[in-house]
Amino acid sequence: MSSNLFLADGTVVGRALPQFGDTTEVPALCRQDVLEPHLRHHAVEFRNWIVAAATSLRAR
Repeated sequence: MSSNLFLADGTVVGRALPQFGDTTEVPALCRQDVLEPHLRHHAVEFRNWIVAAATSLRAR
């Protein structure tokens, strides 16, 4: 699943591409000070998904 971010004139200025797997792709020119918090965010979200799944299974 992906989505593009557009300006009013239709110019694509960004793209979101959620991934599920054992790798993470990031733009080659991404600054480290931007990359680190972004990857930490993904780690927190992944943990939230696992906790929610485990909670759901226990509720059954």
